[in-house]
Amino acid sequence: MDAAVTPPLRIQTTKSTPISSQVARAHVQNFLSDFEQRASATSGGDSTVIAQLRKVADALREERDAVKKTAESS
Repeated sequence: MDAAVTPPLRIQTTKSTPISSQVARAHVQNFLSDFEQRASATSGGDSTVIAQLRKVADALREERDAVKKTAESS
């Protein structure tokens, strides 16, 4: 008999504060750095999470660059 599957935890926000993509990227970079250190200390960690966080940080940088380019051309 298969084990019962537990659904993932659902997180719901109660409030939000808008921040710039630059600040968001800095937070992601800080978290990623800390996460990589903790993950490497414990059996290599999960490279999938690290890769996805890098993609988020890169997307935030691209968004900031696009906004800067648009502002400069206006």
